[in-house]
Amino acid sequence: MLLCSSALTAQTTQAIDVELHNVTLAEALKKLENESGTHILFDYKDVESYHVTFHAKDQTLEDIIGIILQEKPLIYTKVREKTYVIQKSDSVQKRLEYTLSGLVTDSLSRPIDAAVVSVINSQTSTSLSQGITSDKGIFKLAAKGNIQLYVSCLGYIPFLTSSFELDQDTTFHIKLQSASILLDDILVIGEKQTPSVRIVNGNTVFFPKNSSTLAGSSALDVLKKTPGILVNGNDNISIGGRNGVLIIFNGKPTYMKQEELVSILKSMSSSAVTSIEIINNPSAQYDAEGSGGIININTQQQHSEGYSFSINNGVSYWDNIRQNTELTFGYTHGKFSLVSNYHHQFGYYNLDYGMRRIQAGKEFYSPTIDTDKRKTIAGSLNFEYKFNKQNLVGGELTANALFGPGQTITTTEIRNLEQNKLEQILYARNEYYMQKGNRYGANLYYVSTPKEGVKYTVDANYAWFDGGSGNLQPNTYQSPDGMVLNDFLYKSVNSRNIHIYALAYAQQHKIGKGDLKSGIKYSNVNADNGYKFFEIKDNKEIIDVTQSNDFTYKEQILAAYLLYVYPLNSRINLEVGLRGEKTWSEGGLFTVDGVGDKNNKRNYFNIFPSVSMNYQIADEQALSISYGSRIDRPAYQDLNPFEYLLDELSYWKGNPFLMPQKTYRISATYSNKYTSVTAAYTYMKDYKAQITDTLSINKVIMTPRNIGKQQQFSITFNQGLTPVQGWEMNLNLVGYYVYKDIAFDTYRKFKKDAIAGIFTMMNTFRLPWELRLEMNGSYATKRLGASNEKMDSSGYIDIALGRAFMNKRLAVNLSLTDLFWTNNWDNYSSFEGFHLWNWGKGESRQIKLNISYRFGKEKSRTHKQDFNELDRL
Repeated sequence: MLLCSSALTAQTTQAIDVELHNVTLAEALKKLENESGTHILFDYKDVESYHVTFHAKDQTLEDIIGIILQEKPLIYTKVREKTYVIQKSDSVQKRLEYTLSGLVTDSLSRPIDAAVVSVINSQTSTSLSQGITSDKGIFKLAAKGNIQLYVSCLGYIPFLTSSFELDQDTTFHIKLQSASILLDDILVIGEKQTPSVRIVNGNTVFFPKNSSTLAGSSALDVLKKTPGILVNGNDNISIGGRNGVLIIFNGKPTYMKQEELVSILKSMSSSAVTSIEIINNPSAQYDAEGSGGIININTQQQHSEGYSFSINNGVSYWDNIRQNTELTFGYTHGKFSLVSNYHHQFGYYNLDYGMRRIQAGKEFYSPTIDTDKRKTIAGSLNFEYKFNKQNLVGGELTANALFGPGQTITTTEIRNLEQNKLEQILYARNEYYMQKGNRYGANLYYVSTPKEGVKYTVDANYAWFDGGSGNLQPNTYQSPDGMVLNDFLYKSVNSRNIHIYALAYAQQHKIGKGDLKSGIKYSNVNADNGYKFFEIKDNKEIIDVTQSNDFTYKEQILAAYLLYVYPLNSRINLEVGLRGEKTWSEGGLFTVDGVGDKNNKRNYFNIFPSVSMNYQIADEQALSISYGSRIDRPAYQDLNPFEYLLDELSYWKGNPFLMPQKTYRISATYSNKYTSVTAAYTYMKDYKAQITDTLSINKVIMTPRNIGKQQQFSITFNQGLTPVQGWEMNLNLVGYYVYKDIAFDTYRKFKKDAIAGIFTMMNTFRLPWELRLEMNGSYATKRLGASNEKMDSSGYIDIALGRAFMNKRLAVNLSLTDLFWTNNWDNYSSFEGFHLWNWGKGESRQIKLNISYRFGKEKSRTHKQDFNELDRL
């Protein structure tokens, strides 16, 4: 069966014009989809022998479908708003005696939208009737006799029941497993062409597909545009005002900390991202890391039998010109599939930031011009081999490289505050002659599904992060009249080598009416950080033993979990989980002279319960409630107790006594069609943040600390709209109240609270000549920062124009991002005797032109019986 569908939205009752001249019925239906904005589902075999010549003016979609199906053994059925199914008239029984209904969800009990549900005759394997699930996963069909129920959806393994006699109304709860094997021979006509947002059980899922504003960008840019996510100037990522976020790829953790993760995201193309899922209350099945929640970046791609190839080229410009290229190749033949990808982005990127501080009666004003000259190159190779229907093996090799020079230029004016007199000026530069942040990874997995409801998975991972930099730091003090007072030249060299090993086993079994999932995982992290600091005098490098060291960190985690999913009845689903994690860690500081060597060992055990309940109130309404606890372990580098020179007046220092941050969260979500509302309460203890403190009378030092506790109440509202035909809109609003009870030390205590919000709007307009216009924007109000700082409001507006050519194989996109250059990270903080203002913007305003082309040869397979055709859904 070849399923043809479109996901455009419009009013089906509005009159349309269409002219068709001797085209196939499939092409005619595709044309109607594009003109009307509806879904039209049909079996390609049912329509392939018919041709249509027709002209209509000011007629409704249903009138036109009725006319072109005249004198053909076909009928149409409206299965849901804006969705029609075309079927052979003899495949629909005149009298349907019993009702088949139920819920289709994924392995995490999240409803699946637009899954195809078919009733199969057990003797002939022919399709008797079919329909699709609602956006809440609900389906309802009528049938009788000895039948089987078949359910399939793009990206999931098809589900088939055993034969049974339908002699009464029957309800099913069907779970589809994610399909890691590439799907067979799929043709999707008029697939969803606009970025969209869905709310599933309180989790926000952003689909950036075909976004003109994101074409030619990085995965980090996709995160920045995801509703509810904020990325500040230091690339700290937060969800709805909550820090401590865990980022995973395709459901698997990377075991990387922030700096290494950002390097990966910058080197990954935006087109590789299928979806961004914000998991606010993860179940026990997920790692407990990530006190602020989990961001799951899905990069899995599906390909047809045969081969496919695509090329994507683009340029962007504002202060600097940048160029990006991506190549993707996919091949599937029988049981074997292979996918490879290459991506690069070359060009400079400017940042404009600085600080002003008042300390010890003096004012320090320090603007900085930062030019990032690094290049990004990334590649991946994925394979899978399916031994049979029950067993498959797969693997992946990845390489992400971020490398090149860079430069920062900081000018600090030092004034006597009382007299407002300029006393001296510090000219400081960082000349990065070498920078690298390279990540190499390998993954091997085996999946066995011996029978329905039973699954075994073994997953092995290895990753190596190779990072470091070399930096020349000239610092020159001058008097107001230009006289050189002091002149210093420093050199620093640092290296980061991180090796990560992980092995996981998971299984799933039917226990009673429910599913029991369990697993065990072991991970081992070995991090080696080296830092050498030199003062250069008379062209000789003199090592400073007081500021040079090696820091090693070893961490082992043994985790196990149990998760039971039980349907209390046809409408209520309960999920209860328990996860335990034992952590062993050891940090060692080794100085050059051996005087300040330190060693810090820890081991601790934590239990993380999770509970969730989903109540399907009606076909289009659902209520879900969930509770969970999380942990946020310190980054490896944050534990290094050594001071690093940023310039003559500012330093950074780690904290070996940093404790894990723990979070407890309860939430409730109500959804009705395209509307959802989530209310949540979050409590964090041992709350950690980076603070800026004084160091002597004229210097500052930045260091991470556990500073207290934080509470947050939040409301998240999401609404999908189609105001008029050709205009699609999505609104997302996160409003929250946060209360912080924190302290820097015994004498500096703060009780801070504030109300804040993040508002995101996405608009897509269908214009004449098949043009598509995007206008997206986001606004974050004034809010509390990570510690005691107050953040100014910020936001952006992006506009883009795109068009597809050559049967949608060629796409051209032109965009202007951050139109008014308002995406900033300005903030203010203070305590007694100290005031600090920070500001900053990146080169986020850019004009982008991106062109992509895809081609390939897709082959049909031979099928011995009609039932086997369903494998091609």
